[in-house]
Amino acid sequence: MLRKSNYKISTALMVITFFSAAYTNQVEAQQAFQLKKNKNLQVEDHNDTKGDPSKELFFSGLNRYLDQYGIQLGLNWVTETAGVVSGGKRKGADFTQQIAFSVDVDWEKIIGWKGFSTHAVIMNRSGRNASADYVGDSQIQAQEVYGGGYARLLRMYDFYGEQKLWHDKIDIKMGRMSVGDDYAHSAIACQFMLLTTCGHPRSTQSQQGFSDWPGAVWGGRILYKFTPQAYIQVGAYQSTPWPQGGRTGWDWGTSEATGAFVPVELGYNPNIGKNHLVGHVHVGAGIDSSRFETWSSQVTGSGKKDNRFQFWIQADQMVYRNDPIEDHGLYVIANYGHDAATTSTFKDFYNIGVLDRGFWKSRSYDQFGLMLTYYTVPRGLSRAQQYQINNGMVTGANGIFNGLLNGAPGVQTNSLLFEANYGVAAYRGVMLMPIFEYFHNVAATKSTYKDAVVFGLKTNVTF
Repeated sequence: MLRKSNYKISTALMVITFFSAAYTNQVEAQQAFQLKKNKNLQVEDHNDTKGDPSKELFFSGLNRYLDQYGIQLGLNWVTETAGVVSGGKRKGADFTQQIAFSVDVDWEKIIGWKGFSTHAVIMNRSGRNASADYVGDSQIQAQEVYGGGYARLLRMYDFYGEQKLWHDKIDIKMGRMSVGDDYAHSAIACQFMLLTTCGHPRSTQSQQGFSDWPGAVWGGRILYKFTPQAYIQVGAYQSTPWPQGGRTGWDWGTSEATGAFVPVELGYNPNIGKNHLVGHVHVGAGIDSSRFETWSSQVTGSGKKDNRFQFWIQADQMVYRNDPIEDHGLYVIANYGHDAATTSTFKDFYNIGVLDRGFWKSRSYDQFGLMLTYYTVPRGLSRAQQYQINNGMVTGANGIFNGLLNGAPGVQTNSLLFEANYGVAAYRGVMLMPIFEYFHNVAATKSTYKDAVVFGLKTNVTF
């Protein structure tokens, strides 16, 4: 819970930083709609970018000036408001926000160190969790930007070095960062507010090994591009319980580490036909060497432990181009993730959706998105929860229980979620997004809360 003073401090921080920075590619990868430039695509030259929400609102000129000195600054502000209008735990609404400031330094321009750069991100997070307060869902957040345990005035996130070699075919990163910076990452996932896709399928980041924004750990990865469109990458990261980096992000010790998380991923970025229909495909897997108590062991005391393993398949593909602007078209999105059943929160996780940008000629930067998500939880978790109820290990009334594993209000099985949104390109650097969300089987339970209907608003300002 945060006091009102935190909001005033957060606003002051935004105003102060507002006059010194602009948003950079580092933060854009997490919060803005950005696809990689394709050299073969003939992009229209738009002199008027007044309506493009991916452009800087004020300080593109500052970054152009700083670029000659190898420095790029960035600032982004995201707000998310979600309110339950029927079903769920009770009616009500919550607000949450994130302010992210980044510094990228190109040391080749400064001291001639070819291909070397450093990156740092510091942020502010505050607000409340509508899923916990009103929806009653312990699995999926209605506001993806809400960070449980990470709400602080200033929190350190990334701080790492990057070395590119062999005409950029090899890319090496080492330092304080997260697995999610590079693995199972979708360029268009954060065009949705539900924490089912942004910025990865929820199942991948539900366990401690797959660290993600805004939790950073010690790690490194090496990527090799064996063609301009295809790559393979492998890494090794510290596996540490939440909150990774401590409450402020400055706990860089290793005393809390329980093992190592090792991911590997193959990627391909198709570019199909004369209309240059671009896309992204990722196939990857990761294993955590840490030993975790199984679900059954947590209620029976058997002491049985197991590792955690997961894999993912992700794809987004433009199937129709609306205009010559590189990322304007109709995309189909499909994701699948599978986690180890004995210790993981999710078992199978599916996303399927569409995103369409540039469909309206007179408002070419507007967009709309639809996303359907279905997931199951491991049977071992369901059985352990039922064991707790049968043996009087939990309290509760009217079918709502306290003390169940996974923080659930009842025995968990599966859930279906839906989101529809419309992104209004209000001005250069400003996107306003009204949102509709539907929770079927809230918290993956069938006899606790009624299906929840949620309306919300997401704003994204790129300064």
